[in-house]
Amino acid sequence: MPFERRLANALIAACIACAAVGCSPSSGTLGGREKCWPDCGDRAASLWRGILEIDAAGGRLRTPEGEVIPLIAGTLRPQVGAGGVGQLVQGTTVVATAGDDVTLFGGAGSDGALMVCAVEEVH
Repeated sequence: MPFERRLANALIAACIACAAVGCSPSSGTLGGREKCWPDCGDRAASLWRGILEIDAAGGRLRTPEGEVIPLIAGTLRPQVGAGGVGQLVQGTTVVATAGDDVTLFGGAGSDGALMVCAVEEVH
């Protein structure tokens, strides 16, 4: 299945899940998660699992299906640390590093990128 179709399916599933738990997009929380994208943004709550790739060109998440999801700074932002290691940080706190197998929560958009709000789990 093409990436765009999988992304569309993931966005639809996220919207249905959100509606099923009775959350409101204006409340800022989605199933207990904090949304980090603007209300006027065309993004939908989404969870993605994969391997973090972070370098000077930015951050990406490589999924088990082989897709590469660009990461956009939200609550968390990708950076290259002093030692040259890619990091996902919140303020000055490193929450994950390049090579980690993680599940990320954020806002997925039609641009194919994920605005990263939180690391749900490091596997």
